[in-house]
Amino acid sequence: MKAKRLKEIFKDIDDDVEIFVRNSVNPCGNIQELEQVEMSTYGFFGSSIKCLILNTDSSKELEQNEDEETIDII
Repeated sequence: MKAKRLKEIFKDIDDDVEIFVRNSVNPCGNIQELEQVEMSTYGFFGSSIKCLILNTDSSKELEQNEDEETIDII
């Protein structure tokens, strides 16, 4: 994912939203391209807190559209 697209995704996100990176094992090398931004929540002492999770192609099965293209924000 290019910086321009990531900025577009983040423009409507509140500044106080937590951002997490989903752990992944890279089969080759030590860096991996960002493929998808996932809007989600996590629980903390009974509260549901909004967050963003950054996914690579090996951190989880990425969601795709009907043309089998990766959806960059879910």
